[in-house]
Parts: sequence; C-alpha cells; structure tokens
Amino acid sequence: MSMIGVSVASNKSLQFEATQEAYNRVVIRLNLLLIEDKTHEEAVRTKLFEVMREKNKLSKYSASDLYVMQKSIEKRLMTF
Repeated sequence: MSMIGVSVASNKSLQFEATQEAYNRVVIRLNLLLIEDKTHEEAVRTKLFEVMREKNKLSKYSASDLYVMQKSIEKRLMTF
C-alpha cells in the first residue's frame, strides 16, 4: 500500500473514531435526560433509537462525510 493509501486509511480511521465519540456523547446525554426527567420520555427514546441507527451505519461513509457528520452532531448536541 502506498503512503497515500495509508494516510487516507488512517484519516478515515481517525474520523470514524471521532464521529463515534460524538455519537456516544449524544447517547450519554439522552440517557442522562431519561434518568433525570421522564416528562418527554417517549420523544427522548425515539431520538435515542434514531441516533443509534445512524451510529450503526458509520462504516459506510468516507472520511470527509464522517467529518461533516461529526461537526453536525456536535452542533446539535450543543443546541439540544
């Protein structure tokens, strides 16, 4: 494998990890919300399952797609 191939694979791996971590932070936040407040339990659970489905599809995306997803997730987390 060429150095460029190694670099691309490494970049995708790093973006994949970063995106997974962003999803994990969202899952943790949603779970904490469920523990603290049962008022909107159904809506939070629905969002939690949606996030988990998205997370399970991550391996299909390119490094640049993962980067965009990671930034979007982080932005959504801050406004949640």
